[in-house]
Amino acid sequence: MNRKKGILAAGTLTGLVIITLLGLGFGNLGAVTDSAGSTAVPQELPQQPQLTSTDPAAEEAVQAWQEYSTELEDTVRVLQEREAAYQSQIDAANDTIVNLQDQINSANSAASNSSYDEDDDDDRYEHEEHEEHEDHDDDD
Repeated sequence: MNRKKGILAAGTLTGLVIITLLGLGFGNLGAVTDSAGSTAVPQELPQQPQLTSTDPAAEEAVQAWQEYSTELEDTVRVLQEREAAYQSQIDAANDTIVNLQDQINSANSAASNSSYDEDDDDDRYEHEEHEEHEDHDDDD
């Protein structure tokens, strides 16, 4: 019984080491760098090598890891596609905002240029003088 436990433990540890090397060690070798020196996720990911082992637990662990890795890669692709779609929608919204601001500014400047009248300014000053006069009456 102890021999079976030892073989199972050795196989499990070997599988974990292989999974760790595949996930962390070899994954960094395929990183793509652009001209600025930052890393980017490659669009075409290399296929993971198929390992042959006599330990079925290790094979199941590697298979589960590969399936999980594939799911994560698919999720990253979907998120990148959504990010690109959201960015294009944000750009379109920003363009719309800028266009509306330009229209409002041009309408405001046209309205202020066409309705300018000096009599309106005089009425405003007369109203302010009237308010000052009322304030003095309250103090008495």
